[in-house]
Amino acid sequence: MTVLAAPPAGHPDVAVVRQPIADERHTVVGYELLFGGERVSPDSATDAKATSALLVDAFGDIGLEVLAGRHPAWMSIARNFLMEIGPPPVRPDRAVLQIAAYAARDDVLAVLQQLGRSGYTLALDDFDGRTDIESLLGLCSIVKVAVGDRDDATLAGIIAGPKLHGALLVATGVATVADFDRCRALGFSYFQGDFFAKPRLVRHRGVGTGGISSLRALGELSAADASFDDLERIISSDVGLSLKLLRYVNSAFFALPRNIGSVHEALTLLGTRTVRRWATVMAMSAIPDAPHELVAIALHRARMCEMLGGSALPEERETLFTIGLFSVSDALMGTPMEEVLESLPFSDEIRAALLRREGAKGDLLSAVLAYERGEFPSAPATAGVSLAGAYRAALEWADQAHSAVTG
Repeated sequence: MTVLAAPPAGHPDVAVVRQPIADERHTVVGYELLFGGERVSPDSATDAKATSALLVDAFGDIGLEVLAGRHPAWMSIARNFLMEIGPPPVRPDRAVLQIAAYAARDDVLAVLQQLGRSGYTLALDDFDGRTDIESLLGLCSIVKVAVGDRDDATLAGIIAGPKLHGALLVATGVATVADFDRCRALGFSYFQGDFFAKPRLVRHRGVGTGGISSLRALGELSAADASFDDLERIISSDVGLSLKLLRYVNSAFFALPRNIGSVHEALTLLGTRTVRRWATVMAMSAIPDAPHELVAIALHRARMCEMLGGSALPEERETLFTIGLFSVSDALMGTPMEEVLESLPFSDEIRAALLRREGAKGDLLSAVLAYERGEFPSAPATAGVSLAGAYRAALEWADQAHSAVTG
């Protein structure tokens, strides 16, 4: 498995996160890249060059494939950047350029027209329904609207113009599944926000019948006192789980010298901790209707928590990995976290971290979630790993692991 190397001494980590943009089936269609630590200068040329340097650092040090995979990268491009620098250092087919909804001058419109002719997709960002930017609206095939606290009537008025232009509509700030449902009904095609990691709750409903077997398997696999024989029995009794696990441990992700043919052999060669970890991931990915991106988010959080914990103790690393992994379990199950945890044999420490963000591990999870949202909290490096460094390393690791899990 590959982990990104730390940047050279004296070279700061590039603070960047990606946020998924999904269609109505929760399939990811792109990632918006949010950068932290941008330098803002009253001199537009200096500001533009600083933004350019930030993009070059991100794409050069991290790589577009790591940041966005096979999906296009959505990125905001300021007017002064366009005028002073020109197109960003990325191929037109790999980017969606987000333009602020400002009253564009003729010189800016000319640059945007040239970008369109060069193959770049343009998105009008944070559109509020203003009527003085018809020329700009006509150049952008995508329009993003912040839904926030806006009611249906207000949103319908805002998107009326873009609909006439045939623009694809993106709802941003979609915080809950209820927000997602109403935006879809209004005619939005793409959605961005925290709804990905929120449960679709139905009052007086427990875990859906399709998830009961997965939850039972998760409970057995998570038991702290599960022995070698217990794990072999639990995994082998579920044909689908055992086959997925064997296919996974024989994938390029592990790069083992020989094929493993049985659960017993996997446990012997890899150890109970490793097999338990990946059997748990397999059980989570097998939950009916679990969005692939949600499993990827779980893996990323798990790895980031593990890295930032900085512990050399296997038990401590496993606890941190578990906390990150199960931070999306309510969304996967469509059930409140408290109800999910009732069926899982977790310690009070893990429960406190997941339910109330309490304790040192709860604080760590809170920092990971804040960074994921693009808030870029300041926190000291742990064991030589900064939040930015942990994010970028965990991102590549999680994408590789997720590809092997779902491949």
